[in-house]
Amino acid sequence: MAAKKRKFSEDYIKFGFGCMKVLSNDSMRPNRLERHLKQQHPTLLLKTKEFFSSKAESLKRMRLDKSGSYHTGVSQHLKASFEIAFMIAKQKKPHTIGEELIKPCVLKATQIILGEDAEQKMKSISLSNNTVKRRIDDIAADIKAQIINKVKLSPFFAISCDESTDIVNCAQLIVYVRYIGGDIIEEEILYSQSLTAGTTSEDIFNSISNFVEKNDLDWNKLIGLCTDGAPAMIGVRSGLAIKLKEKNPAMVSTHCFIHRQALASKTLPQKLRQALDSAIRIVNYTKSSALNSRLFTLLCEDLDSDHKVLLFHTEVR
Repeated sequence: MAAKKRKFSEDYIKFGFGCMKVLSNDSMRPNRLERHLKQQHPTLLLKTKEFFSSKAESLKRMRLDKSGSYHTGVSQHLKASFEIAFMIAKQKKPHTIGEELIKPCVLKATQIILGEDAEQKMKSISLSNNTVKRRIDDIAADIKAQIINKVKLSPFFAISCDESTDIVNCAQLIVYVRYIGGDIIEEEILYSQSLTAGTTSEDIFNSISNFVEKNDLDWNKLIGLCTDGAPAMIGVRSGLAIKLKEKNPAMVSTHCFIHRQALASKTLPQKLRQALDSAIRIVNYTKSSALNSRLFTLLCEDLDSDHKVLLFHTEVR
């Protein structure tokens, strides 16, 4: 007569089934499992079923195989996918580079150095175009949530905003925030948004107001606004500063310091003005020709300069 085949039952866990010992089919009986527990693990006799269940779950998370199908393997592959997607975003590379270049390079290097078994594990790292996009979106959402949480914990905060039109004629609004994080003052990009309708003070205010209310920020903690001299920003009747002061009358509006420097340069003494005009003419002459720009770059490289590009002088209102 053939031996009876016993199937594993979840109730066996109360006998400490999960000690990683190899048991025969004949041992899969409750009385023999109980005897095994008493003889091999006497210190665990008084432990509850919940204790053994927790122990078994811990062992499952620690276990790895070549397919990477267990918890630890999956989490490590997921972490690697996020790290690579983060690097792609930082370098401003297209999302397809993960699947087309990075992953093939990783697989080839792993095969040469660690062998085919390790290569098979690396194949489980997902770097497709859509996956990289989702990873970057998740990272951006997490960073945004961290910044908003820090702003909420800060006793007060200030913002700086600027609106500009990009190369495709789309108005872009960017808002920076400065807050107290721990023992230091931190500054981060709060958010950036396209202004599709217009660029009036009403449009900019609605954008900021919607963001503040959507993320449950406290208007009473907004104590400062820094902008340029555009009428939409500092208009005495309907500028952005006036509208924000309606939310918090104690808020202070300041002018961008860089613009103050530019404005101060217009009232320089004659000798300093001549020096500034000479510098502007030199820069314009260098930037007016591609050949001059290349020669200037070579000169900077020979002098081990940290900067190799000149910026045009821009008049400020």
